[in-house]
Amino acid sequence: MIPNSRNPRNHLLMKKHCFFFLSCVTLFFWGCKDDPDLNQVQNASSQICNQVIGSKAIFWDLSNGIIRTDLPNGVPPIVDNIGGVFSHPNFPLLGFTYPTGWSPVTLSGLHTVGVNLVRDDGRGLWRWFSTSVNGFVDARQVRDFEINQMIQNLSLSGNVETVCVNEGTNTPAPGIFQNFSNILINADGFTALIAANATNVEGLGTTHTNVQVSIGPSNQFDALIFDVYLAIGFQLLYGETVKDSDGDGTIDNLDNFPFDPTRV
Repeated sequence: MIPNSRNPRNHLLMKKHCFFFLSCVTLFFWGCKDDPDLNQVQNASSQICNQVIGSKAIFWDLSNGIIRTDLPNGVPPIVDNIGGVFSHPNFPLLGFTYPTGWSPVTLSGLHTVGVNLVRDDGRGLWRWFSTSVNGFVDARQVRDFEINQMIQNLSLSGNVETVCVNEGTNTPAPGIFQNFSNILINADGFTALIAANATNVEGLGTTHTNVQVSIGPSNQFDALIFDVYLAIGFQLLYGETVKDSDGDGTIDNLDNFPFDPTRV
């Protein structure tokens, strides 16, 4: 199960065990219904990873900044059965509608903004998290931390299959170094897509990190992509509205100098 904590250091949530009967009903509802969206994209292929097809190919490309024009019905997915509206109390730009059967938990701190959206049976997670830490941390470390948390909190064996991986570095301005590490994995009947990036500003001695995580049962993951992960991701435009490139505490949309931590 996914551990329940409002401490941002604990990256996943724990929910109580459901009764066996309720779990079976939930599994049928989330995993066995026919989804016309999936039928439309069943032959889609990724532009950067030939290991995936269908909705996972679209999800993987979009998570790596590749524009797709083959979304079902030609439009971004939306939340069909709205269960509520989340708005971060300290950062209203981090807000979205979420589906029935999921519950948000706010993550906040001095340099922390985020949310864990957890499926009520504890077997699904959508997470967006941004924080600053002391010292140098690269994106792969952030990514691997999230994988280890998934293994621990879902009591998995640790036998992880890497399906796709994409990493890179960038220097958007002198003295600012960015790197990213994105991965799609399978582990003991679960699938996860983790997209992490880290920004280091020369002389500051800190690292600003962003991570987005989508976890669900492998046999339900394709449906969850359109019903939950992309439906929320498009509301946030993949976090671009809450991106802080220079790590100075002011998001890019409100920062006149988004790559200079000494000016806003």
